[in-house]
Amino acid sequence: MKKSILILEDDSATRFLLTHYLSTEYDLSIYENGLEGLAWLEKGNNADLIITDLEMPKMDGFQFIARTRNDDRFRDIPILITSSLDEAQARKKIKCDCPYFQKSAEFSSLKSFVSRMLNEV
Repeated sequence: MKKSILILEDDSATRFLLTHYLSTEYDLSIYENGLEGLAWLEKGNNADLIITDLEMPKMDGFQFIARTRNDDRFRDIPILITSSLDEAQARKKIKCDCPYFQKSAEFSSLKSFVSRMLNEV
C-alpha cells in the first residue's frame, strides 16, 4: 500500500513538479492553502507526511504548522517545508524543527529526501 502525502502549495508549477516526482510512489492529496489542507485532515483523512509551502493565501504554512502542532490528532505527522524563503529567516517564525527543502534546489533530489523521511516513520 502506498504511503499518503498531503501537499499544500499555491504555485501551479511547483504542484506540477511535486506531482511529477512523487505521484508514482505515493498517494497525493494536493491543496492550494493551509485552510483546505486542515479541512481535509479534520474530515478524518490521514497522511504519512505533509509537504507545505510557507507563503500561501487564506492560511499560510506558518499558521498551518502552528495549528497542526497544537492539535493532538495531527501533532505527530511529519512535516516537510518547501519554500523559496530564506531558511534562516523562515525558521525564526516556525514553531517546529521541520526539515526544510529550498525550492531553488533540484526537485529531483526531493524524491529521495521524502523517501528518507517516510522510512523513518
